[in-house]
Amino acid sequence: MAERSQDGAKSSVLDVIGNTPLVALTKVTEGVEAQVLAKLEYMNPSGSIKDRMALYMIENAEKRGDLKPGYRIVEASTGNTGIAVSFVAAVKGYPVTIYMPKAVASEERKRMMESYGAQIELVGTEDLDSSLDPSIHGGVIEIIPRQKCKEVESANPNVWWARQFSNPDNVAAHRETTGKEILEQTDGQLDAFVASIGTGGTLLGVAQAIKPVCPRAQMIAVEPAGAPWIGRGKEAIPFIEGITDGLLFDILDQGVADEIIWVTDEDAVQMARRLAREEGLFCGMSGGANVFAALQVARRLGRGKTVVVILTDSRDRYLTTERYVT
Repeated sequence: MAERSQDGAKSSVLDVIGNTPLVALTKVTEGVEAQVLAKLEYMNPSGSIKDRMALYMIENAEKRGDLKPGYRIVEASTGNTGIAVSFVAAVKGYPVTIYMPKAVASEERKRMMESYGAQIELVGTEDLDSSLDPSIHGGVIEIIPRQKCKEVESANPNVWWARQFSNPDNVAAHRETTGKEILEQTDGQLDAFVASIGTGGTLLGVAQAIKPVCPRAQMIAVEPAGAPWIGRGKEAIPFIEGITDGLLFDILDQGVADEIIWVTDEDAVQMARRLAREEGLFCGMSGGANVFAALQVARRLGRGKTVVVILTDSRDRYLTTERYVT
C-alpha cells in the first residue's frame, strides 16, 4: 500500500482508500430486532469498493516487476473496476485502456473513466457464442472484452492485464483491509456478513479474515435473480466450463457461501431508493440488493445479533440505468 504520512495530512489520495465507516441502519430496519450495520464502500475516492482491489492488484504487480513505468494497464469492465483502475493508474502515471461491453456502456461510467484519462474501447458482444475463448474467466457480458485484453497483452510486452476475476490480489485486498476493518469496527462480534458476488473477491477475502475469529458467522452471497452465477453450480455457469482458477470457483470449491439470496431488479432498486430517502445513504443498486437480503437474514437471526452488509458503490453511476447488475 502507499506510504502514509505521520501527521494529519495524507501523502496521496491513495491513502484515503479503505477505512470506510460502518453505520447502523435505523429506518429501513423498522421491526427488525437484529442490528444491521452498513459498510459505506461508496465513500472510497472513486466511489466504490473496487478501489481496494485496484490498488492492491496494481501495487503488488509493481512489487513483482510485472508492471513497470511506461506500461499500459488494460482491463475489461462494465463500470466500477474500470473506474477504480483508471483512478489508481492516473495517480501512478500509467495509461489505461478499458474494454467495455457496448451493451452496458452507460454514459456516466464512460465519462468517469475518461475523466481519469482512460481510453475506452467499446466491444460488441453480439457474437458471444461463437467467439468464446474458454480459458478466460469472467462475467458472461465481459467475455469478449476480456478476450481483447488477452490479445493485447499477448501482442505487447509493455501491457499488463489486471485480471480482476482471477487475480489473488483481489482476495488479498479484502482479507487484509475490508475484513480486518469489519472485525475492528464490530469488536469481533458479528453473526452474518452480506455481500453481492461480483468477482467473488469481497466475499472470499472477508470470509478469510472473519471466519478464524468468528467461526459461526454466516457468509451470505447475494445475486441478481435474473442472472445468478454461483447458485447454479459450476456445471451451469455458461461459457467457462472447466476453468478452476477463477474466484467464483474458489467460492464454490471452498464452500464459502453459507447461503445464497437472489434479489430482483425491482427489490434492489426500491431498497436503494429507500436507503437514500430514509437513511441518507446514496448507494447503488447492488447496495440496495445487499440490504434487502441483509434484512431477511436479520429477521431470521433476531435480537442480540449483528449483520454487516456492504454498500458497494455510489448511485451517481446509475442515474440513467437503474438496474441491479454485479
